[in-house]
Amino acid sequence: MSERKTVSASKGLFHKDFPFVIPSIYRKVIDEYLVELNLLSNQSNFKIDGLFAYGLFKSFDVFTNGYEPASHKVKILSSICGACDMEYSLLERYSNAILTISQKKSINDVIDELDKDPSNSVEGILLKDIFSKNNYYSRLHSIGVYELTKLKKGTETDSEETNKLMIKLLTRLGFCEVRANKDINLYKNNIKRIQEAMDLIKQTVEESKRKK
Repeated sequence: MSERKTVSASKGLFHKDFPFVIPSIYRKVIDEYLVELNLLSNQSNFKIDGLFAYGLFKSFDVFTNGYEPASHKVKILSSICGACDMEYSLLERYSNAILTISQKKSINDVIDELDKDPSNSVEGILLKDIFSKNNYYSRLHSIGVYELTKLKKGTETDSEETNKLMIKLLTRLGFCEVRANKDINLYKNNIKRIQEAMDLIKQTVEESKRKK
C-alpha cells in the first residue's frame, strides 16, 4: 500500500510546479482544491469519473473568473491535479465525454442506459466510468450535475422543481440526498460571493484610476 500524501506535501508540489505569484483573492480557492483533491486521492473507495471531472473543470473556471494572465489557469489546474496524483489529461477527457453526452441526451436517459447496459461507451469511455454509481462522494459530483443542468436550463436551475430533479439524479447514482442538496446550495451561494468580490475589486480599481 502506497504512503498517504499529506495536504502539506501536495501544496509543496503544487508551488514547485507553479512558481508564480497568485493574487490573494484566488489563493484560498486554490488551497481548497488542493485539500479536496488530496483527500480524495487518499480514499481507496474514490475513483475519477466523468461527473466529478466536469464538476472540477467547471467550478474551477467559475471560481478563477478574471484571473490574469488567463493563460495560467490551465497550468494552475494541471499543477493542482499533478500534486494530488490525478492525471489532468484523463480528467479532461472524461469531462469532454460527459459534455458530449449531455448535448445529445438528458442525464436521466444516460443513467437509464447505464442501468440497462453499463458496458456501453462514449468516445471510448465506458458509461460506468462516466457515471460511476455508488462512488465515494465529492461535492464536485453535485457541482457537475448542477452545471450540466444549468447548461440545459440556464436560469431555471434556481427553481424548486429543477433542484428536486438534480437531487433525484444524484440519489440515483447512490449519493446522499441531504449532502447533495447542501453542496448545491453552498455552491450557488459561493458563486454569488465571488462575483460580489470581483465587482468590489473592479470598483476599487476604477476609483483608484479616477483619483490618479
